[in-house]
Amino acid sequence: MSYDDILKFVTQNPVCTLATCAKNQPHNRAFLTNIINDKIYFTTSSHKNVGKEILENRTIELCYLASDFSKMLRIEAKVLIDTDIKLKQKMIDEKEYLKDFKANDETFILFTLEEAKAKFWMLSDNMNEDKLEIIIF
Repeated sequence: MSYDDILKFVTQNPVCTLATCAKNQPHNRAFLTNIINDKIYFTTSSHKNVGKEILENRTIELCYLASDFSKMLRIEAKVLIDTDIKLKQKMIDEKEYLKDFKANDETFILFTLEEAKAKFWMLSDNMNEDKLEIIIF
């Protein structure tokens, strides 16, 4: 498996759960993934709890599930905040749900992943999770 396999799976299954941890309490939410220039991106606001949690603790985990429940992709990563105004504006222009944001608004957080480790998992791997191939990107 490769990073290209990750991008293909994420493109086919763009909704994931994003897990954060604040004060030793895990929090999980559904997020829509954006792929730009072969990189995985997300958006949020520093006014939201998830934004505050990410700014406080950059360690997250993502979980994607195929629509037929046959395969899962889990990614452990650190959040990298991207402050590129042009990239933020591109996201705002392309995504209807971001129309109320301004690219130069410091509360509008655009982030990608770094120090990422991913693995694909199927039900047949249930008792062998520690033996799964890890893809680092």
